[in-house]
Amino acid sequence: MANNNSRTKVVFIEDNETMRDELVHFLRAEGFDVVGLGDGFELNEHLKDDQPQILILDLNLQFEDGINIARRMRTSYPEIRIVMLTGRVQSSHRLEGYEAGADVYLTKPTRPAEILAVLKNLSRRYQSEVAAEVAWKLDVSRYVMTSTHGHSAALTTSEVRLLRELAVSSECVSHGQLMALFGDEMADEKTIKARIEVLISRLRAKLRALGSEALDIRVLRGQGYQLTFALSISGY
Repeated sequence: MANNNSRTKVVFIEDNETMRDELVHFLRAEGFDVVGLGDGFELNEHLKDDQPQILILDLNLQFEDGINIARRMRTSYPEIRIVMLTGRVQSSHRLEGYEAGADVYLTKPTRPAEILAVLKNLSRRYQSEVAAEVAWKLDVSRYVMTSTHGHSAALTTSEVRLLRELAVSSECVSHGQLMALFGDEMADEKTIKARIEVLISRLRAKLRALGSEALDIRVLRGQGYQLTFALSISGY
């Protein structure tokens, strides 16, 4: 039986040749069509002949920083999915990555199995969006969520960030991931947790208002949160 991953073209930009080759080999064995590149110049040459659906991007690159690459790729190829895989671990770095256009922000070291799970999830969502199978939509530029029946709800910046994280992450978004996303140096852990709980409560209320009693943000005890429906993301 054909592997659905083979329909997904992936480009991995990493200047550490050993790490690049190992991940490329691993992902090819899982059925993905993967090309490994060393920098933005090589990416530009590759784009003359082919266009990937997913870009895995290191940030600390020679010549052109990964953040700048993400910005121009998001502008020129708005449908592309961008996974940042980096050693930059601070909350401010994560925010900068998402503002530059990242769909998923992973910090090194990340297990290949987790990267694989992220790519499978992004690939499924990409393919379903292309096939127009995803009815619920999140427009991140307009801060609007639209239901199956075309009803819309206005969102705050924080609600958009939370929904995007839930929509593109693999299976479950951990408490730690959300703490990093919504935390800051001035707030303690209790305050950050309360902030996240308020966000989730507000989003659940907006889902119910749009007539989605069966759809929810599920709590996985001891793990984190999971979106129970597919959500198409647009408007970068």
